Amino acid sequence: MPAIRNPQSTIHNRLSRRDALRLATVGGLSASGWLPVLAGHAAEAAASGKKHKSCILLYMSGGASHIDTFDLKRGGDTGTEFQPIETSVPGIQISEHLPQIAKLMHHGAIIRSMSTAESDHDRGRYLMHTGFSRSNGGVPYPSLGALISSELGQPGFLLPNFVVCNLHDRLDPAFTGYLPPQHRGLILQSLDKGIEDIQPVVSQTELKGRLDVLGQLDAAFRSKYQAASTSAHQANYARSFDLMRAEQLKAFDLSLEPAASRRRYTPQQFDPRNSQQTGMRDFGKGCLLARRLIEVGVPFVEVVLQSWDTHQDNFARTKSLSEALDAPWSALIEDLKDRGLLDSTLVVWMGEFGRTPRINLNGGRDHFGRAWSTVLMGGGLKGGQVIGRTDATGGTVEDRPVSAADFMATICQALGIDWDKNNDGPGGRTVRITAKGAQPIKELF
Repeated sequence: MPAIRNPQSTIHNRLSRRDALRLATVGGLSASGWLPVLAGHAAEAAASGKKHKSCILLYMSGGASHIDTFDLKRGGDTGTEFQPIETSVPGIQISEHLPQIAKLMHHGAIIRSMSTAESDHDRGRYLMHTGFSRSNGGVPYPSLGALISSELGQPGFLLPNFVVCNLHDRLDPAFTGYLPPQHRGLILQSLDKGIEDIQPVVSQTELKGRLDVLGQLDAAFRSKYQAASTSAHQANYARSFDLMRAEQLKAFDLSLEPAASRRRYTPQQFDPRNSQQTGMRDFGKGCLLARRLIEVGVPFVEVVLQSWDTHQDNFARTKSLSEALDAPWSALIEDLKDRGLLDSTLVVWMGEFGRTPRINLNGGRDHFGRAWSTVLMGGGLKGGQVIGRTDATGGTVEDRPVSAADFMATICQALGIDWDKNNDGPGGRTVRITAKGAQPIKELF
């Protein structure tokens, strides 16, 4: 979508009555300067007949157990200890520790037949973030966020088109692969601090003088050395300085959110003295920030929830993690729905693989890529359904296997991206967005 120059000038002519009423009911937005932005998005959508698309990826780092969350298998030595509960869709059951998500399942689809060949963390993360195996032709592929930044990002937008929240381990989902460096994600490790070091330490007058000098030096250098890296360097500096003055920076300030709203994104069993639960609370903050960023036009936000690598104490840890997941995720879906953004925002729940049906000697489940689950909500998809089926132990896909490439193609189609097209790759090569043979899950459209 093109940058919005003056949304107020077109709002009365192009904003539908329904959109205007919806925007008027979103408390506090005008005070934070967001109402014109939202109105502008609605006006552009009304004029073009097409909504601005966005994606929020909820990434379960370590790999969540499908058998104990969305594909419960009970009985025997390998089954879950958890009880299945009914959801808002008759016949679909999920874990008892996801009761709020259960009430919203009519907005989503569970894919119970993911089947991938990677059971190593790093390789699995790369596969699920790109749709390609790391050894595929030696091409450095972009992560999902970088791809969406390239395909859906607004070139004149002052905020980053790709943001990652709560990154505390060696996972780096912000890589750009063969895409230019401006599509790298902004990584936020502390959501309380927002974007660190963004405010200048000198006066605006002195800052302007320094920028003028830098501009002169850059111009002189560029006149002698014409290179893509030189232009990228200048573009990144320019965007950084523009960001310092951007009104949309308020989106990163969670203190502007009403206290009642912030509480909805906090896990119900939260204990501030527990360091692991503090990380879980940060996931809630990340979901809230994701909603705020989507509202001001950021097309892709990834929120990471750590510690799903349950080689030990699988049931206790999965219960705690599920409880940390349930409230923020459900609050996110409800808020997007209330703001009229759910149909245009795809929310993806995934990890790098599932967990073994077998319980190991430490009471844990190990890495397992042969059969596992993901969830898609919103984005205009046909919700309220289950795709695929596993056997009685959750160890083998018995119906409708879905590969990482198929999953990536599905996400692309939901966002209006041509999943079958080629991009310009390294060395003048053309590179497919998704792997050859990939097909979107047709039941979702």
